[in-house]
Parts: sequence; structure tokens; C-alpha cells
Amino acid sequence: MATELCQYCGVDLDEVPPAQETGWLYGVECSRCPADRRRSLVLPRRERATELTCPGCGARLAPAEQHPDVLVVKQVTYEICSACGETCGVAAIRKVRDVSGGTM
Repeated sequence: MATELCQYCGVDLDEVPPAQETGWLYGVECSRCPADRRRSLVLPRRERATELTCPGCGARLAPAEQHPDVLVVKQVTYEICSACGETCGVAAIRKVRDVSGGTM
């Protein structure tokens, strides 16, 4: 558990254990964005994605886990506060893909 108290509502997480929810993070650097606007993006998703859309230029990135512009794919297990419903920690991270060279 990341902390003893929920950072949002202050409930004691030892007394009211958080629930767990699995989500996905995709680290993207879109090569089709203009060079002056290109940046690294982290796109969270509730479900595993088969394709992504670049929020900067609208380019379709598919298949998501093999596309050269998708540098990182991680499955994340979040801790969700049972009292307020906010994400209050991360219980586990599983790397599916990481070709970022440690930049993401």
C-alpha cells in the first residue's frame, strides 16, 4: 500500500482497505506530429487498447502494442479508496513493452 491515509479524504486505509482496479498506460511519441509540437504523452486507458489516436494530430496508432510510436505499454493495478473512490496508490505495475530507453 502506498500510504496509510487517503490523500484525498484522509480515511485510514488500514481500517478501510482500498479496492483494486486494473488499467493500462501507453507512452506515446507520435512521429506524425509537427516537430515543434511533438512531445511525450502518457495515455491512460481502463481497458487494453488495440489502437490509439494521437491527441495532438489525430493519427491512428495501431496495433497499439507494436506501433513504433507507442514506446511503453504497462498494466497498472491501482488502489481505489473505498471511502471516496479516488485513486490513492499503485499496488503493481507490469511492463508489457518498453522501448523508450528509460525516458518514459
